[in-house]
Amino acid sequence: MKALITGASGFVGGHLAKHLLSRGDEVFTLDPAVDITEQSAVFEAVAGLASQRVDVIYHLAALAHVGDSFGSAVNVFRVNVMGTLHLLESVRKVFPEAKVIFVSSSEVYGRVDPQYLPVAEDAPLAPLSPYAASKAAAEHVALQAFRAYGQRVIIARPFNHIGPGQSESYVVSALAKRVVMAKLDGSHSIVAGNLQSKRDFTDVRDVVNAYRKMAEFGEPGALYNVCSGRSEMIADLADKIISLAHADITFVSDPGLVRDVEVSDIVGDSSRCQSELNWRPRIPIEESLKDVLEWWSAHLVAD
Repeated sequence: MKALITGASGFVGGHLAKHLLSRGDEVFTLDPAVDITEQSAVFEAVAGLASQRVDVIYHLAALAHVGDSFGSAVNVFRVNVMGTLHLLESVRKVFPEAKVIFVSSSEVYGRVDPQYLPVAEDAPLAPLSPYAASKAAAEHVALQAFRAYGQRVIIARPFNHIGPGQSESYVVSALAKRVVMAKLDGSHSIVAGNLQSKRDFTDVRDVVNAYRKMAEFGEPGALYNVCSGRSEMIADLADKIISLAHADITFVSDPGLVRDVEVSDIVGDSSRCQSELNWRPRIPIEESLKDVLEWWSAHLVAD
């Protein structure tokens, strides 16, 4: 297949490009310099690939940090909603038959009553953050394009994902970096935020495999949870990171680092991905954590 990736310079985009190339796909990327909030700029970039007959567009370009979105809601909506609209309109004009994999987020579910966990794709949306609200709005933009124009849009709702190269803005990568730094500095305690919340983690390399399978087998107009189906407490992952690092370190929770608006527990139902795409996560959480630790060790020592 010929694929166009937006957001290819990001954590997930880089892993996706690598995975697609390993599958023999031809990969094109939207230049990071293209302002996705500018309609003419997006159309010009997409039209520049018209001769390539792109089969699938993976739309990953977004402002994706939940905490930061509270202080920049307007910009988050401009990028995540209007950027999606501009891309869909451009693709519809240039590659009307192409599939579009729109990467949303499990954050659109918000707080889910424990009796309804694991949460399935037909659950009501109740976003808590501007980021989550922007992804919910962008989903509606994408599905409107499917319903009104027959555009072959598929919605991916990934839950938390981890892996080597992830920014320290995300909890597991941040914990791993702090452990590596503590070992280098000889420290025995690390300050952290809320370690009692629980999340559904999947290795990013499994996640991008799911996106590729959506392009191949996914049904236009469908939504797919991409998740492990297991809920992991952050404190337990912190202990595993310390054990894998063979470190004598204790995490100390700082209430000042805890967000006022936070989901305490979320776990997803991936049965649709399993039945329709023949996908399930393969990489154990311990392997993911080990790879994240090794990545930080290599980069911090190099620095």
